[in-house]
Amino acid sequence: MKNDNDVFREFRQSIKGLEGNLHVLETSIPVEKQMEYFKYSENVRNHSKNESVAEQIEILNSTDSSSEEKKYAMTFLATSGDIKAYRALEAYSKDTQDQLSDWASLSLLQAKITLESEFSEERQVFISTGLGGKGNKLRFYAFFKSAELKPFSKYQRDLIEKEIPLVVEKYQGELEDISIKSNYFSLVFLISLHIDLKEMLKEAISECNEYGDFINTHFVITNVKIFDQEDILKELRKK
Repeated sequence: MKNDNDVFREFRQSIKGLEGNLHVLETSIPVEKQMEYFKYSENVRNHSKNESVAEQIEILNSTDSSSEEKKYAMTFLATSGDIKAYRALEAYSKDTQDQLSDWASLSLLQAKITLESEFSEERQVFISTGLGGKGNKLRFYAFFKSAELKPFSKYQRDLIEKEIPLVVEKYQGELEDISIKSNYFSLVFLISLHIDLKEMLKEAISECNEYGDFINTHFVITNVKIFDQEDILKELRKK
């Protein structure tokens, strides 16, 4: 999500319009994997046979089960609305560190939402991004360049390290990482769904630029991924 006025306005309006119990996916999972999971989940829900919860729990916990069998078992259990299924997924997600860990996280959250839908009249709302979140906060990555791509001085680096965290904290955000390089820096932070994200970051830049306008006022924000070296070079080449 870039710092385009219309994009930010639409994002905040969509969040404001949500009513119900919000569930934020806390794990950082590629959007493509999330789409794959929910498409698969829909297919399981519509075409599952007469398998039992007990049978699928056994398959999930068996060392003899294939990855595909475990994926089906997790998805079946997630949509079953059964408390035993939820507990089984909860235990499995704590122990698995393999290629199925993302699938386990998604199935556990879906199981929780399914159960709460059964026992509560409140609408259940699922919010997911590529970078995940925590509680009622989403995780974002922000990328900033120096003015005219000039290297930051030590004094400027110290200002960034001091002022940026203060502004994020002012907006009840949580700064998880700040990385300052020669002529750019990046942030990873958690922020409430209802905060005006663009205004917060504009204020952060303004606080630093009072001491010399050394940060370019154009920046990039995304909740999809953390930039790799190719992404960074692409942004640095932009005028």
